[in-house]
Amino acid sequence: MSQSLSRSQAVMLGLVVMLALALGGYGIARIADKQGLWTDTIELTAGFTEAHDITPGTPVRIRGIDVGQVIGVDYPDHDGAGAEVIVRMRVPTAYAHRIYADASAQIHTSGLLGSKVISIQPGHPNSGALAGHRLRGINPTDLNALAAEVRELAQQAKNTTREVKALAADTRATVSRANSLFHDIQTSDGTLAKLIRDDDLYTDARGTLADLRSLITRADRAIGKLEAEADELHLFVSDGRDTLRSVKQGTDAIGKMPIIRNYVEDSAALLVRPTMSREKFSFYSGHLFEPGSAIFTPEGLAHMANLVNHLNARKVPGSEIVVAAFFDPHDQSQTAAAALELTRKQAEAVAHHFKQHNVHKLGVIARRKIIPLGMGTGRSPVVDTEKLPPSHIEIHLFTPR
Repeated sequence: MSQSLSRSQAVMLGLVVMLALALGGYGIARIADKQGLWTDTIELTAGFTEAHDITPGTPVRIRGIDVGQVIGVDYPDHDGAGAEVIVRMRVPTAYAHRIYADASAQIHTSGLLGSKVISIQPGHPNSGALAGHRLRGINPTDLNALAAEVRELAQQAKNTTREVKALAADTRATVSRANSLFHDIQTSDGTLAKLIRDDDLYTDARGTLADLRSLITRADRAIGKLEAEADELHLFVSDGRDTLRSVKQGTDAIGKMPIIRNYVEDSAALLVRPTMSREKFSFYSGHLFEPGSAIFTPEGLAHMANLVNHLNARKVPGSEIVVAAFFDPHDQSQTAAAALELTRKQAEAVAHHFKQHNVHKLGVIARRKIIPLGMGTGRSPVVDTEKLPPSHIEIHLFTPR
C-alpha cells in the first residue's frame, strides 16, 4: 500500500532534485568551457615532417599555458621533397592578436610516459601580425643526428691537425735546407760568398730566418690548440655516446614496465626466440596487396586461404604468430614515415584476416597471440639465407620446443 509524501517531504525532495540538476549543469558547463565550446576560437595549422604520436585532443600550449587542443592531423598530399604532416589546432580568439608572423610550433614530450603536447612560441610583435593562421613547424631535436654532426666535426678537426703538422714539417725542412745553403755559400770563395758577407744581405737573411722561426712557433701553438680541441671533442662525443646509451636504457626500462610493454614493439624480442621453434612463410608484397596499399588482391586472398588452412592445422598450445611487413629502402615512391605506416597497415590486414578465419582460436576459450609488426624500411633482426624481395610479408609461427 503506497503512502503519499507530506508537504515538508515533498518540498525537501524538490530541493534535492533541483540541487542535483544545478550541480550537473555546472559540471557540464565547466567541461564545455574547458573544451572551448562557449569561447570564440580560431584554427591554426603547422607542418611537421612526422606527427610523432600527435592525435586529435593533444594539448596546445602558448608559453607553457594550456589554451587549446589539436582537432585534426592530415597526411601529406604528396610524398616528394617538402612533404609535411599538417596539424590543425583550435585556440581561443582572444590569443589571435598575441601570435605574430614569426611564431612557431614544436612537438614536445611531457611526463614520464612521454605524452605529446604542441608548444607555440608566439614570436615578437615587431614581426607583424600572423598571416593565414599558418605557423612554422619546428621538428624535435634528433640525438642521433646531433651525435653524427659532432663526430663529423671531430673528424674535420683531426684532419686539420694533420694538415697543420704536415705544414710545420715542410717549414722545418725548408729552414734546414736554407741553413745548409747558407753554410755552403759562406764556406765558398765565389760571388755568392761575397754577397753573403755583405752586412745588409746578412741582416736581411737573419730577419727572414727569424720570421720563419716565428712562423714555426705559431704553427706549433696552433697544433697544440687543435690537439686540445680534438681531445675535448673526443670527450664530448664519448659523453654523447654515454648519454644516448643512458637514454636507450631508460627507454628499454620503461618499455618493460607492466601495461606499457604491451604497447611497445620490440622487433628483436618478437622475431628472435631461441627457446621456440619457428616456421616462416614469405610473400612478395605485390602478390598480396594492390600497389602502395593494404588492400588484398584476388591472388593475395588465394594465398591467405591456403595459409589459413595450414595454420588452423597447427594449433599448438602456447604457440604465437607474428606478421612482419617490410618495404624496399631503395624505393623512392614512399618516404620513411609513409613506408612505416604502410607496412603497419599491411601487417594488421593479414592479422585481421587470420582472426576472421579463427586462426587465433586454440579451443573454446584458449587463444593464441597474432602480432602485427610494421618494419618500414628497417631490416629484420633475423639472419636468413633465403633470398627475399625487398618489399615482402613474413608470417612466423612460433611453437614451444
